[in-house]
Amino acid sequence: MPKVLTGAEAAALGASVLHERMDNGELRFRLRFADGSSYIRTEAARGSGWQNSHLHRAVRELSVLQSGAMLVAEEREGALELRLLRAGDFYLCPLHVPHNSYLFPGAVAHTVKFGQDLPASDWVACPHLDPICRALDPDELLKTL
Repeated sequence: MPKVLTGAEAAALGASVLHERMDNGELRFRLRFADGSSYIRTEAARGSGWQNSHLHRAVRELSVLQSGAMLVAEEREGALELRLLRAGDFYLCPLHVPHNSYLFPGAVAHTVKFGQDLPASDWVACPHLDPICRALDPDELLKTL
């Protein structure tokens, strides 16, 4: 029979949890590891809205949509590229590409962060992209993408 590990035993092995309600109302349930990798379950709130734009230099970020819909905005060579993900779709974020996500109400996404030689923090803010994303009408995009 498997032995259930206590929180203290898991912490001694480099695993920890961090659960948060984000400023936009989303719920995030995180399982983090000493090597910088992590798993996050994100549950959209009624009015979640856009997250905060950012990029990664070393951390690979794979998002899988369990339910609902999610918009992903990427800035590439000064242009905005939009993708609509629905339940069962996934998104592998490229390194060094500013991006942002919008979870529609009822959406649940699973994100795995992984890579080699990960730094303690690899979340680089890209605030110039935030007003561009927030000016978009997600409901209209849902109809057209």
